[in-house]
Amino acid sequence: MRVVNNLTAINLSLSIVYILVLSFIFTELPLAFNTLLVGLCIWNLAVTLLKRNKPNALLANTLAGLSLIVLFYDVGFSDTVTLFVAMLILSSLFKLLQATTKKHYQTITLLSFFSLSTVYLFSQSLFATLIISLLYILNFAVLALIESKHNLKIAVKGSLKLLLLALPISIFLLLLLPKVPAFWQLPGPKLAKTGLSESVDPFDIAQLSNSDELVFRAKFDEQRPSPPYYWRAIIHDEFDGKTWLISDILKAKQVIGQNTTKLGAEPLFSYQIFAEPAAKPWLYGLQLSSSTYKDVKTTSDGLLLRKRFLASSISYTTQSYPLESALLSRSVQYQNAQLNLAKETNLQSQTFAKRLYEQQNKDDGAFYSALYEYFANNGFSYTLTPDPITGSNTLDQFLFNNKRGFCGHYASTAAFMFRSVGIPARVVSGYLGGEYNEQNSYLSVYQYDAHAWVEVYIKNKGWQIFDATAVVSPERLNGSLSQHTQLNNEFTSNLSFGLLRLSNIAGFNWLRLKLENLDYQWTSWVLGFDQQKQASLLNKLFGNKKLWQISLIVIATVCMTFICYFVYLSWPKKSSEPKHALTKDYLKLVNWCEKQGIVAKQNQTPLQFLDYAAHKQPEKRIYIEQFAQLYSDVRYRQLVFNSYRKKHSKDLIKSIKTKMKR
Repeated sequence: MRVVNNLTAINLSLSIVYILVLSFIFTELPLAFNTLLVGLCIWNLAVTLLKRNKPNALLANTLAGLSLIVLFYDVGFSDTVTLFVAMLILSSLFKLLQATTKKHYQTITLLSFFSLSTVYLFSQSLFATLIISLLYILNFAVLALIESKHNLKIAVKGSLKLLLLALPISIFLLLLLPKVPAFWQLPGPKLAKTGLSESVDPFDIAQLSNSDELVFRAKFDEQRPSPPYYWRAIIHDEFDGKTWLISDILKAKQVIGQNTTKLGAEPLFSYQIFAEPAAKPWLYGLQLSSSTYKDVKTTSDGLLLRKRFLASSISYTTQSYPLESALLSRSVQYQNAQLNLAKETNLQSQTFAKRLYEQQNKDDGAFYSALYEYFANNGFSYTLTPDPITGSNTLDQFLFNNKRGFCGHYASTAAFMFRSVGIPARVVSGYLGGEYNEQNSYLSVYQYDAHAWVEVYIKNKGWQIFDATAVVSPERLNGSLSQHTQLNNEFTSNLSFGLLRLSNIAGFNWLRLKLENLDYQWTSWVLGFDQQKQASLLNKLFGNKKLWQISLIVIATVCMTFICYFVYLSWPKKSSEPKHALTKDYLKLVNWCEKQGIVAKQNQTPLQFLDYAAHKQPEKRIYIEQFAQLYSDVRYRQLVFNSYRKKHSKDLIKSIKTKMKR
């Protein structure tokens, strides 16, 4: 059976659905394949709006085959989820380009539900959820249009009514139906836009300041500690002359979990982290961190790692302990003091470090302070756009010639100099600071807050943080990089266009902060509602009941709700007021006549009553007769009660009710 009714509305609606889906996943697909998909969307729109014939099967199938070649070549097979999404959207667009029958459009609409759902693989933000929810409503409306003669507006209203009816039940089930662990999970798509590399050249860390992606948020349980906030993520304990790496020894140690009771200290503070998807399993914490969350592992160096699900956001609670309380074993001391792979590099820096160490009578603490003084008093500056440094002696060039650098330059150079004199030191990469939200008391840490610093072991003091940024650019320690006034021009010029780039304008900054706050609420209350939070809620509501008992109560409640609803629908009801607009106007006229003492006789038809009323009210006769003619045309001759007739009806009622001037 061919689709005749609503063909234009159906084609336009489905084209809009796929255009908006593409807008959300555009950055996840290669440029050439994106161009192909956009071309198909435009072709569908042109065919619909210009009322042109759709391509024949031979042409469409040939193009589909060529498109598959582009798909496999451009997208590849490395990321199976992205490949699946690309194939789904490509096949749906080609199907839409050829659709002519109800069965075709029903198939496309069904595929559209899956296409809309794939957006959540790449974005779970509040904005994406609102847009996709509207598209779900539109897609349900399209499904109704395929089988009805209604217009799109009526179909959308019906779709919205059904979804609003289902929404309370969905929320009820989400909150109270006990979650069960996933039996399996799809491999994560390449959605992670944040995180640090395990093998990183610190001289390249300045590139991270170009990204304004949110990495995580932190909310402290009690009073927020004073800055600076050094969010530890990765320890790099091996230097090959250019790159700081994680040694095989450290990787082996990280298999063993941390026992916080061995730290011999009470936690300094507790806080909750809401972390975004990341490319690597490393998580974030202050000083020595420990977490009992089931999907988070604590390493022997007080670092945190995800156990699974890198492609999803995660919320966990952690406690921090003093960094200096960590013990230094002989093996750790040796690993963090040797330069076996870099002995023949940066000889000028090594010579300078040894001379400075001797000047301090080989006192570790004095050398620590002297190195700070050297960076503070010798013309060093902090920049987001450092000059390129190449060759085998990059540290020498920076320390004695260039003297303009980002955090990676200072951290790499300082750690190398500490090791040159036998003091254990290691480079730590993570994030520094964060933007504090006064309204909800949390810190937002972005990718541009990426930072590198040194942890150095000083005798009788333990592990200490050494960060030359503290003397070269002390303002950087007090908040987010976006709040650094001296670097504002460099910072904004590195970013792509967005609200953050316009944050110096009060109105745009206010809007940015409001949107940020909404996103926090969404992350905290919806995306962060995991098994632990639900278990806590169920325990408050149901006490110590078993999960199967709670599940039974919830399911029984939902079943009773449906039974009550269907009983309500089936219950005999009194005849309701007629819905036709003209009938409502007629009843208004009848009500006015009753007030004038003109009462309808039994079994009188509307036209008979109007004729009777006209005789009883001769001064209104002309208006009543005109209303009777309009009533006859619309109710009996089935003429459309259009806007002109609606206005005419209201004018007649008004004229009839208006008192005559004497």
